[in-house]
Amino acid sequence: MFVFFFTSMLSNELLAQDEQQKKKEIFFGIGPSAYKGDLNDSFEKWSMVFHAGIKFNRFKKVNGNFALTIGSITGQNINYSYEDGSVPTPSPNRFFTSKLVGLNYEFHYNFINSEKVKVYASQGIGVLRFNPQDEFNDSLVDQLFSRATNETYGTITLMLPTQIGVLYILPNDYSVGVQAGYVNTLTDYLDNISAWGNKKGNDNIFSVKFEIHIPVSF
Repeated sequence: MFVFFFTSMLSNELLAQDEQQKKKEIFFGIGPSAYKGDLNDSFEKWSMVFHAGIKFNRFKKVNGNFALTIGSITGQNINYSYEDGSVPTPSPNRFFTSKLVGLNYEFHYNFINSEKVKVYASQGIGVLRFNPQDEFNDSLVDQLFSRATNETYGTITLMLPTQIGVLYILPNDYSVGVQAGYVNTLTDYLDNISAWGNKKGNDNIFSVKFEIHIPVSF
């Protein structure tokens, strides 16, 4: 009797551990991203962005993940100008490109959570580092003539990414999917332009990511 009880307990424990192992995934993704700001009124110039992270599937409806993002964005408007009677000769840049490095945590809510398909929305919070450069790869932060007098800014900003996504679970427990949404930066300087900008509000990034998720046991 004791042996049967012990064996049952051990089997349950092993099953629980196996189930617990499936509650973590590492993921990798790549896809296009585009910027919208003073130099582009719409998301039209696309660059590739890579991201990776770890996901914690602790609950059926709500879970979360940490994500690292690496890539770049760009914008250009050769006819861009700024006119203000108080500024005799404004000289904003008409082109920029910026490398991005971001780290954030996201909460996921699964609207559909079946054995084969997950459809979710997520809201995150994190930090994003950017470094706008001109066509010669020189830093625009250091080019004070490209902004209003005494206008300075930092190259690290908060971000509040909002996304929707879908995952398809394969027979080997791997998953493939696509995720899309807005980065929602809290800066107006992704393009180096703010005071001499013709658009109100912060710059933003729209991103699409094609992903693969791999279950892990650590």
